[in-house]
Amino acid sequence: MTPEDLPVGVGQGPGSRIPSSARQAVLDAAAVLQVRRTEAAAEAARGRLAEGEIVAIGMKAISEWMASTAETWGEILSVRPTATVAQLRAGLPANRAGFERGVSMVSVFDFYGTSAEGRILLANEPVGGYLLGCGPVQMKIIDRRSVLLEGPEVDGFPSLMSVGSAACMEAAWRYWEAVLASCVPADAPSERTAGEFTRRQRQVIALMASDLGDDAIAASLGVSVRTVRADIAGVLAAVGVRTRFAAAVRLHRLISEPD
Repeated sequence: MTPEDLPVGVGQGPGSRIPSSARQAVLDAAAVLQVRRTEAAAEAARGRLAEGEIVAIGMKAISEWMASTAETWGEILSVRPTATVAQLRAGLPANRAGFERGVSMVSVFDFYGTSAEGRILLANEPVGGYLLGCGPVQMKIIDRRSVLLEGPEVDGFPSLMSVGSAACMEAAWRYWEAVLASCVPADAPSERTAGEFTRRQRQVIALMASDLGDDAIAASLGVSVRTVRADIAGVLAAVGVRTRFAAAVRLHRLISEPD
């Protein structure tokens, strides 16, 4: 991939791009997750998926299961590899309803798989914070207990499976952390912010852009609140502000820098 092939025009402005190192980390983690998904799907097809189940078969049944079951979830960490305007217009109202119920939700959309019109729609979505990055494999981590992944084909129909095995969850978290480090806010404009950020600082920035507090950010990353606050302090210093309110203004102008 050449520099001119990297993402530009994130949100409303040009100039944003995913660092090549961050993209490669995502692809490496995605490969591991795909292996674990394939193993789980094979077990599910044989009826031997010990720590999970096929929850729905066929697109209509999957949509209905998601709509009914999502009301019981408290946290959703989602990666979408593709999104059209039509899909977003159908799905965003459900996300708004989730936010109103108090669901903690972070949604990442693959830059290349989201249409230009879709990126603009996400940039202007008034409720919630949406991120654009590298996300080639679709998944949802639900309440830190299970991951929703594509299941085996059943009688010619796609299926959705929920898996809670240690191997799948470990791969899902590794993938999530790598995806998060590749992200910029969907509404990030064109100007670059001076300074370089570590991988975890980019993750913290992405979660801050989704309006999460320190405790929620720490939980999402599996680190202490003290660590999160230290990373935030480093970000504040890098962008030359003293408060999170001021940082929020500056972080809308953030573009991830290579390691």
